[in-house]
Amino acid sequence: MPNLLPDWLPWIQPAGRLIWSTLLLVVGVVIVMILMKPPLLKRPFPDRVGYALYVIVPIVAYVIAVLLPDDANLWDWELDAIIVDLVLVFWFVHTVLLVASRKPEPPDRKASWAACYLGAVGTFALMGLAYAVVPHEWMTYANGYLQWGDTGKFIFQSNQDMLFFPWHWPFNLDYPALRDIVVSGIYVVLLGLNVALFVKWQDRKKVVDAAPAEAATPAKRSRFGRPLRKGGRVATAGEGA
Repeated sequence: MPNLLPDWLPWIQPAGRLIWSTLLLVVGVVIVMILMKPPLLKRPFPDRVGYALYVIVPIVAYVIAVLLPDDANLWDWELDAIIVDLVLVFWFVHTVLLVASRKPEPPDRKASWAACYLGAVGTFALMGLAYAVVPHEWMTYANGYLQWGDTGKFIFQSNQDMLFFPWHWPFNLDYPALRDIVVSGIYVVLLGLNVALFVKWQDRKKVVDAAPAEAATPAKRSRFGRPLRKGGRVATAGEGA
């Protein structure tokens, strides 16, 4: 079925689900990283305008798609797909900008039940994308379009020379093994990112104590390194011994 991606290159549509799931995961991770920092931008419009744009932009895009002439020279359905893609990209970028320009929260404010519930749902969605959807779509794309599921296809074999060197490879490497190496790398990278985000999120409100300021005028010392006293207190550099 159509996946709303233009057929500009032969691999784009077969990798459509992998592209969209990866894009959703990246947007979600970016939002989490922005939430761990103070607001980065100042919102130039009221909140209601920002929320209304989620509805206004798709309506305007639909009107534009209806008014465009139905001409075969306009890539048939691909033009409609491009318009839908632009709306989706706008939603992604607009959501990131709204999060980056949110109102600052007091550091001692406790999370509400609604915020905790939404956070749990968002975390579950991101982990589902990271550990289920993205690896699955990669395996589907590799087995289907790339045809990497055939155990009879080799990248190199043990009876072949190792690149430009005069000795042979010590083992065989077929395409199913390469497919599994890639999906294992996906899991390793996402697991490390998962742990790092958990640690950063727990420390997002931790206040770092400032180092104590040193005395503006150091105490005068004798030639033996002991502080000199005047009237029962340590004398400073601006006072006599």
